[in-house]
Amino acid sequence: MTQQTLAYVTGAYLSMIRAELDRSDLDQDHDLDHNHIDKDQIRSDLDPQSSESVFRSICRQVGIDVTDVDLRGIDRNINWFLANRESVRSPKAYILRMIRDCPPLPKKPVGFRVPEPEIETPETEITEVYGYEVAMLDEQAAWLDNEAYSRILAALPPSSKVLFRSLPEVLESKANTRVFIAEGLKRGVM
Repeated sequence: MTQQTLAYVTGAYLSMIRAELDRSDLDQDHDLDHNHIDKDQIRSDLDPQSSESVFRSICRQVGIDVTDVDLRGIDRNINWFLANRESVRSPKAYILRMIRDCPPLPKKPVGFRVPEPEIETPETEITEVYGYEVAMLDEQAAWLDNEAYSRILAALPPSSKVLFRSLPEVLESKANTRVFIAEGLKRGVM
């Protein structure tokens, strides 16, 4: 006899003795029954996986479908029900009351997903920066030296200075150079 079977048998005998001693008790909800001494005792000797599968088979026997019900939150109730099954007068009603607040099991995706095709947006060519033609800004880039860089940088607000920390960083990218020169033209420094 395994430890689990011994626990079920012991629980069944205890429930029969308790039922005989407490015949007048009409309340079948063990959470509300104050006469039970072991209501807060955690049964660590019961395997939650096997007790859940036994409980699911009992639910099928009484006509309750719990295939899509998450029973993890009511482990104590399931263990109590399995141990005291014989003392429950209406198992179907008791089970329905137990599972009424249980959430549904999360749905798992079935099959595979076809990735949506990426729609390529045609890149529009930039022809202006701050209203200045790109060709004109590229011509002005030839005149950008340390002196022009210092004048433009002094005219910029502190938040913009972070973008243009040094002349080599500005000249590293055509986009940075165009924006920097456009800032200088906009502020009347270049």
